[in-house]
Amino acid sequence: MSPQSPSNSSSSTKTDQGGQGKDPAAAFGPNEWLVDEIYQQYLQDPNSVDRAWWDFFADYKPGAAAAGSA
Repeated sequence: MSPQSPSNSSSSTKTDQGGQGKDPAAAFGPNEWLVDEIYQQYLQDPNSVDRAWWDFFADYKPGAAAAGSA
């Protein structure tokens, strides 16, 4: 049963990271600008970015990053 305990700890860490703030790109730290650029590219042509980003951008709503550049 002890192998399940570390798994639960890892799951809660991921949950904590996902719920930190309104801007999911903030989890990328200093690379937040890159996420914003890839998102702009995704909006123009989703096929131009790696499919790995599609799920992330499907419900992505830029928050502080978009407000800071305006």
